[in-house]
Amino acid sequence: MRHALACLLLISAPAWAANYAECVLGKAPGAANDVAAEAIHQLCLSENPGGLQAVKQGSGRGFFGFKSGAECTAKKASDTRSHQAAAMVGVACRRLYDEPNPFLDPNLGKVLLK
Repeated sequence: MRHALACLLLISAPAWAANYAECVLGKAPGAANDVAAEAIHQLCLSENPGGLQAVKQGSGRGFFGFKSGAECTAKKASDTRSHQAAAMVGVACRRLYDEPNPFLDPNLGKVLLK
């Protein structure tokens, strides 16, 4: 059973960073300086060309996720010395875990006019 679980975790590991925000949350916490933070940004952007705009607002919410972007930021950015990396973590956390605001949806007017 332990071997099956270990194999499952190894096989599914590449799928964990499914988007830019998850990549940032996987790599930026603990970044010691802004040069490292910029390298993390470039790496995550090269792996996820759509960047943060391709991440659906609130897509990380769920049973096992954080309850809010603030909770995620407090947990993930607390030991990050780089201000840039901490800001990147905060933005990624808010995108993944804050609830979508229907009034910021560009399709709202189209839906209301139907």
